[in-house]
Amino acid sequence: MPRANYAQLTVSPEHAHFRFKRLNKPTNDKVYAVAMDIIIGACPWLAIVALIATIFFLIHEFVEDAPEVFLKINAPIASGTISTFAAFLLVTKIQANLSCNTRIIAQFGNLTGSLINLALFVKSQILKGKSVEPLTLPDGNGSQYQTNRIALTLSSVPYIVKYVGRKRQVKPLLLPLGQDAVLVERYEALRSKGMSDFTTIVLIIGEQIDDLQEQEKNYSEYAVLFGQLNAVTAAEGTIGSIAAYNPPYILDALLYAVFGIFICLALIEMVPTNGAHAIWLSVLVTLCTAAFFQISDRYWNPFKLRSKHSGQDPIVSQACVATEKTITSVFERVSQSAKTPVSVSGLSWRGAPLQPPQ
Repeated sequence: MPRANYAQLTVSPEHAHFRFKRLNKPTNDKVYAVAMDIIIGACPWLAIVALIATIFFLIHEFVEDAPEVFLKINAPIASGTISTFAAFLLVTKIQANLSCNTRIIAQFGNLTGSLINLALFVKSQILKGKSVEPLTLPDGNGSQYQTNRIALTLSSVPYIVKYVGRKRQVKPLLLPLGQDAVLVERYEALRSKGMSDFTTIVLIIGEQIDDLQEQEKNYSEYAVLFGQLNAVTAAEGTIGSIAAYNPPYILDALLYAVFGIFICLALIEMVPTNGAHAIWLSVLVTLCTAAFFQISDRYWNPFKLRSKHSGQDPIVSQACVATEKTITSVFERVSQSAKTPVSVSGLSWRGAPLQPPQ
């Protein structure tokens, strides 16, 4: 990390407010979330099928010779075969969506666990006499808390991965590191060179580990730190590959086409037999098949689930908050025992005069 003089840079109270909002999420409104799943996920399918069923019923009732045509087209064997294949495709897609959700959450858990392990290893180095500058920062709730720049950087990683997975712009001032002017400047300097947000934060962590290990002769401990950092990057890479993968587009097109053919053949069979009742019966069939698929499609990427209204526990957001609190707690006792507390309004990197990053 460059050694620069940022005596004129201050931490705005607004940044502490961002911290308070991060760590105090509103209660998840599950009822609203389930209602939105039905309205957005299921209702479009149900409305389209109801419209098609109504058209088929009107044709059968008011178009001359339509009943004879329906009778000729009615093919139970073909309908049964296509319905079986449509059900197979739908179940396969539902399983794929839920599997993607599970795998991303599992890898995100590995990522946050590796970050906590890294924090514990760094703490052990500090307790052995390594020098890390403590920071006293406002907590956004009228009080202060003890931390350091390594803690702020490590705590920012889960949020960055979450925002990238949600395809949102990462704003450093909204991250834990946003409370430290030096880290914000360094982050912006690296990102301005065209690096991704995750690469930027990993480079900053690497620099901090290098500073921590200056004149260190025990390379095994140095290797352990980078081993945990490698675990973090591996988990992020796996998350990115899972989220980015899309099956061949022809499979999605085939799914919609096969389901459409199945509904049409089913209506040709139901309308002459059930009359107007075929409308609600076809809607019921759709609810038990395609609607479940569409709802599962809303949950394949857990990064997109909002903590305010999610039909599933917002595990990713909860993990981000838990990781930040845990890492802060890991270093808080170390920071409180440090001899040289640092003012919030005059930050410097390890007490050395710094030059702004190039």
